[in-house]
Amino acid sequence: MKRFFPLHQSFFGLTQKYKESLLEEIYVCIKHLGMTYQDVLSAPTYERRYYLSSLINEHKKKEELYDERMSESKNSNARGSRTSRVSGDQLKSKIKSGEIPS
Repeated sequence: MKRFFPLHQSFFGLTQKYKESLLEEIYVCIKHLGMTYQDVLSAPTYERRYYLSSLINEHKKKEELYDERMSESKNSNARGSRTSRVSGDQLKSKIKSGEIPS
């Protein structure tokens, strides 16, 4: 018997590719956003995707800030940026007097 409306196998269900991306979104929401499995499933798609994009943007900002700090540290003197030298005896006396907390 020939079907009247030829439908694909995935017509009434989710495709394998979508299932994998959904599971990945669920994993990230649970692991990094502290959501429960039920919270993720009950959240609308646009809301879940908004949380994920916010997490990605936050991570990118942290990475950019880290890169800026690393480039600044590479540009400065490799031995540090001290302006004066303190001998061991002077350091001990400053710690004893309370100028430098121990």
